[in-house]
Amino acid sequence: MKIRWIGQSGYIIKTDTTEIMIDPYLSDVVNRVANRARLVEAPIQPKDIHADAVICTHNHLDHLDVDAVAAMDPSLLFLSTNEGVEKLQELGRTNTRVCVPGDSIRIGDVEITAVHACHSAEAFGVIVKHGGITLYFSGDTLYDEKLFSIAEYQPDITFICINGRLGNMNVEEALITAQKIGARVNVPNHYGMFASNTEDPAKFTGKLSNGFEMEFNREYLVGKNGLQRL
Repeated sequence: MKIRWIGQSGYIIKTDTTEIMIDPYLSDVVNRVANRARLVEAPIQPKDIHADAVICTHNHLDHLDVDAVAAMDPSLLFLSTNEGVEKLQELGRTNTRVCVPGDSIRIGDVEITAVHACHSAEAFGVIVKHGGITLYFSGDTLYDEKLFSIAEYQPDITFICINGRLGNMNVEEALITAQKIGARVNVPNHYGMFASNTEDPAKFTGKLSNGFEMEFNREYLVGKNGLQRL
């Protein structure tokens, strides 16, 4: 399995026979709509996408990119929320499927499961399983203790939002969540695309060490009211 980051929370996952895309932001529509320009060029053109499924975890422009969707192959299968599918159908997409947390679907040799996310719009995270490896993609989500239950899927790698703005966990919250889920490898994402909505990934990766649990148990308390600095 090959995993390619394409910016923000976007990924391409390839096996020998199957290709899955998650949250591809490939246009500059956020700049057109909200005056927030891309900081990096898109690494692939929408017309060149030939995935077996495109997953849009929620109906925000940097996850469901309406300009990019309009330029994609009309036969592509899209998986999204109720709100996302409604938007996709407005764009003329007919090959769509609604996913809610708990739903699973097999695409080729990949099993996809929608899991809990707590965002400013209807949203889900994604579990991807293939060949004995399990990946977790948070999509956009606020800090929520319900995310800890993702540990039940025993992910080998997590891809977690860290930007701390617009309905997303900040670095400290992402670290606590990563600790509770317990994956061997944790990758920060949702940064570096917009100057007004980014974060330094080293703040996350620099705390991932053998001393991580002790360090953060000294500095933070996780309780019913969320994350509190001690």
